[in-house]
Amino acid sequence: MVHLILSDGRELWVSPSHPTADGRTVGELEGNGTYDRSLVKSTELIPYQEYKTYDLLPAGNTGFYWANGILLASTLR
Repeated sequence: MVHLILSDGRELWVSPSHPTADGRTVGELEGNGTYDRSLVKSTELIPYQEYKTYDLLPAGNTGFYWANGILLASTLR
């Protein structure tokens, strides 16, 4: 898992391969880069001890949704 922290205080635990709304993956985000109109404060890779993760399939056409205030793309189509 990646512990993503943005400079405006938003943060999220998310898999590194999860797609972002701008076409990257969360694992590609780097400290001092930008994402979702904010500076990326840190991206720390943390071992994940659980069996599986979950994703959402939004009803809209974009496939985007907000997780803890951070815009992400769905892995589902």
